Amino acid sequence: MTAQTVRELPLQRGGNRLRPRLPLDDLAGSPERLIAFRYPNGVAGYLTTTAEDFRAILNDPRFHAKRFLGEPQASPVSVSVPDMPGFIPSMNGPEHLRVRRLAAGDFSVKHIRGLRPHIEAVVRHHLDQVERHGPPVDLYAEYCLTIPSEVIAGILGVPTDRTEEFQVAARLTIGGLPDKLADPQAPSRAVARLHEIIGEVIERKREEPADDLITRLTAADPPLSDTEIKGLCTNLLLAGHETTATSSAIAIALLLERPDQLAAFRRHPDRVPQAVEEIVRFRTLLTDSGAGIPRVAVEDVDYHGQLIRKGDWVMPSQGIANADPKTCPRELLDLNLERAAPLAHLSFGFGPHTCLGQHLAREELQVILWEVFERFPSLEPMVAMNELPWLEQGFGYRMAELPVRW
Repeated sequence: MTAQTVRELPLQRGGNRLRPRLPLDDLAGSPERLIAFRYPNGVAGYLTTTAEDFRAILNDPRFHAKRFLGEPQASPVSVSVPDMPGFIPSMNGPEHLRVRRLAAGDFSVKHIRGLRPHIEAVVRHHLDQVERHGPPVDLYAEYCLTIPSEVIAGILGVPTDRTEEFQVAARLTIGGLPDKLADPQAPSRAVARLHEIIGEVIERKREEPADDLITRLTAADPPLSDTEIKGLCTNLLLAGHETTATSSAIAIALLLERPDQLAAFRRHPDRVPQAVEEIVRFRTLLTDSGAGIPRVAVEDVDYHGQLIRKGDWVMPSQGIANADPKTCPRELLDLNLERAAPLAHLSFGFGPHTCLGQHLAREELQVILWEVFERFPSLEPMVAMNELPWLEQGFGYRMAELPVRW
């Protein structure tokens, strides 16, 4: 990193995290397009400050994707897992495309829409369990967290009796469970356990093929190694689990906090897809820090007159990109489910690494949100929104629990 002043990253701690701060206000007046910050784990990185730079960095082959491999992170304890073949968040160029394309068909719009009845059945099953439990209930643990892992396990072909293990492993890998936040080795152990489970499933699918992704991966031409299949499936299990779980919990909390928006949501069942787009735009899962999709310069780069050295980290921020006035005028930033048309957003990323599971996430969020308020129209939070517990570890706004009653 050059001699540019490196600031300490201003992270949001405490308070109501359902309300996005305006990060561009913090960055106003900077002469640099990319601003150097030192992150809580001690590693410095350049933060993007515009939607234009967000798109440019993510689409520039001079900046490579690397995940859990020494990048700046938004917590003091770095999350680190071994580099693994097939783990597409850390793959680039032709190799990334080769592996990604093998899974793309199972996450296409057409395929995911065909899964809608299954997703609805899974959601209603877990609502039945919530209803049997009765109030008060932690809706995050008993509803939001359980559905995505069961759905992604079904897509992959992993037995549902392993769902609980997936939930624990996913939380450990992207930042830790509340009682293991300070254990830097927990993510690596969780990945190793996931690989053991996936390895067992691979062997079973070779003996008993089925209509699922792991079966298709074992028959890929040219073939994938078992190690590559494990890396790819680990990525899909982790990315398809807690991201959607946390996003759905945040969306439920947002609607509970804003009765007018909840009323608008329930008045227009035909506009649920548009409502989900608006919620995803308004409150991205990843923090403003850009710590979820880091990029590393693989050569010296003259970026609009700013020298980025080989090995420097650049942190593209969805939150900042979505709040860029060129993307969304300030007067339109607030959540509004009655817009005539959704505003553009970059919450699912951009470029070759655009979120592979974005269509699945949208479909799940639509069903999860609509069904919970249909089943429990009198749902209400048990604590004020600024008292909701959040996990400080990891790269995103990660809810610890969502206590509700009805």
